[in-house]
Amino acid sequence: MLYEQILGAYGRRGWWPIPGSAGRRGFDSLGYHPGDFRAPRLPAGRFEVIMGAVLTQNTAWTNAAAALARLRDAGVRRPADVLALTPRRLAGLIRSSGYFNQKAKKLKAIASLFSGPGALTPAGAPSRETLLSEWGIGPETADSILLYAFQMPVFVIDAYTRRVLSRIGLIEGGESYDEIQALFHASMERNPALYNEYHALIVQHAKRLCRARPECAPCPVKRCGFRTASRS
Repeated sequence: MLYEQILGAYGRRGWWPIPGSAGRRGFDSLGYHPGDFRAPRLPAGRFEVIMGAVLTQNTAWTNAAAALARLRDAGVRRPADVLALTPRRLAGLIRSSGYFNQKAKKLKAIASLFSGPGALTPAGAPSRETLLSEWGIGPETADSILLYAFQMPVFVIDAYTRRVLSRIGLIEGGESYDEIQALFHASMERNPALYNEYHALIVQHAKRLCRARPECAPCPVKRCGFRTASRS
């Protein structure tokens, strides 16, 4: 099925990258951690994922990673560090991510949400509804935070997912975010490790071959469906 085919083609991806942990045991030079679905385990790593989920909105990950690097260099690692910055200073640090004034406002809001005691622990994670109530946080960003920062079993739907699934005939293309997400949730075990790897593989496939102008000849996807192994 689709999962097995793209896993065989691309291998484990090690999402979500945590650049602040790059080079440490279990992490590669860019902060990816293939096969380790427990990362991030510490509050600082979780908040780095949260900031990355905001910063990568409407831009390539390389631009978001550059903004994260500037934040780390400035000593910004926790919610309190974001809240201590002036909006102008914060916007300047994240300029590479684009829409930097808006994203600075979003980071301020999300930092406030996660500034309470225990908020960066799995037990203290906010609900999806709470995240969606924050200005500038939509379903994709909220679910990325829940899955990749807190290992909650929610499947992330993005433009790459829509593209791949529509081209192979699993969706028509006009379905809502929730409708597509429900297909994944109904067809496999609610396993955050599986969701993590599956989404990362879809993104890799869309970037590598299933692009705006697809390269179909070497495509590893032959016959496909939503059913897949129950464990990653």
